[in-house]
Amino acid sequence: MKLGGRALAWGLVGAGVVLGFHAETPRPLDPPRHGADVVLAADLHVHSFPGDGALAPWDLAVEAQRRGLDAIALTNHNHRVSWSIAQMMPFHRAGALLIPSEELTSAAYHMAAVGTSGNVPWHQSAAAAAAGIHDRGGVAIAAHPAGDDAKGFDDAALDALDGVEAAHPLMYAVRNGRRDLAAFYERARGRKPRIAAIGSTDFHFFAPVGFCRTFVFARERSIDGVLDAIRRGATVACDASGTTFGPADLSAAVAGACRAAAGAPVRDSAWTDPASALCVWLGLFGLVLLGSHEAV
Repeated sequence: MKLGGRALAWGLVGAGVVLGFHAETPRPLDPPRHGADVVLAADLHVHSFPGDGALAPWDLAVEAQRRGLDAIALTNHNHRVSWSIAQMMPFHRAGALLIPSEELTSAAYHMAAVGTSGNVPWHQSAAAAAAGIHDRGGVAIAAHPAGDDAKGFDDAALDALDGVEAAHPLMYAVRNGRRDLAAFYERARGRKPRIAAIGSTDFHFFAPVGFCRTFVFARERSIDGVLDAIRRGATVACDASGTTFGPADLSAAVAGACRAAAGAPVRDSAWTDPASALCVWLGLFGLVLLGSHEAV
């Protein structure tokens, strides 16, 4: 009886995996236009496996597309291993556009190095790190600059930044998180009025990709187009409540899209998605109770 139960549990896990592979990925939507720009939805702070995130890059790309995103930045802490592995996979181009990136993580600051051509040393000042990011073709974004994570950003660092995370899940999870992010964004705008407003999920395991997001007013749908828009400050941050942050004219253009995206609802979810998850969890629960194999 116990052996039959184990076989059933393994069967459920296998069925869940098979259903997951057959889950339909919604076709990418044609992004709206605003004048000469195409408006892309992006999450520019996403952690992946192998590293400090739960999902592999190719799975994140598909999940991001299901969440209505056009692009995501892979920002593991101080390394780009998952990006390197993704380039070796023949199916890595499915789903949302992947942007090579990393999150520079030091005791004094966190900074998203988005679109870089190589690693940037993290054990240096924030201003020097931003300069290193620029040398490697990327843009420097202050990551969740609230509390202790903001103390390393002096005026020289603010002058070097291309963007600031104005919307981040800590707005909902940490006391004074919303207040601290708003104060830092206003401080940065005081020195650079057109600094890019960024909305990011900082996905590791919990908050869904796109929970907070950035609307990017790009000249073209490409990595270079996203980076150019950030440098121009042509972005709007959108939080999970549907509130926008950024230039008034651009915020007005995407206010409706931000409200519709609030909380990152799944687009075109098929029955195979919950069925796959249910099978895997039931199977794993059974294996925990019964053991994965018969004791010798």
